Amino acid sequence: MSEKTADFSQVNHVGITVSNLEKSIVFYEALTGKKVSNVDEIGGKRMAQTQGLEDTRIKYANLHLNNLNIDILEYVVPKSDKASYSNDQISAMHLCFEVEDIDAAVERLKAIGVEPDGEPIVFQEEDGLKSGFGTGVAYFRDSDGTNLELIAPKGPFRRE
Repeated sequence: MSEKTADFSQVNHVGITVSNLEKSIVFYEALTGKKVSNVDEIGGKRMAQTQGLEDTRIKYANLHLNNLNIDILEYVVPKSDKASYSNDQISAMHLCFEVEDIDAAVERLKAIGVEPDGEPIVFQEEDGLKSGFGTGVAYFRDSDGTNLELIAPKGPFRRE
């Protein structure tokens, strides 16, 4: 048996399945201010079996952020329908971008043509939490409906 440990304390990437790779590259580059580092394609039976599929062909791009990579994935085979998740549905996930100023970040969203799902808020005692007051949040979606969030963290929402 290997001496290596199975430590899951660091995240490498999040994969986002999209309908159009090129269109999504434009969106995520505009959103993050970063350029994709790689555009490629992978597929075949070996890759498919890792995901429980019969066959697959995936066009993808890698976008490197300061603390996380985003893999933007367009499945050519099998071609799939759009999933529809809201944040309240079991198994729904969202990707959250950390910002310093929630209002400035929302203005940046609007400048690239993205409207938040609702008005941003700053957590207050009336919101029912016991800590993290002053944390600002806003939710939005990419063109395929992927749930995304902005957070200007305070208290326990800050990563040390």
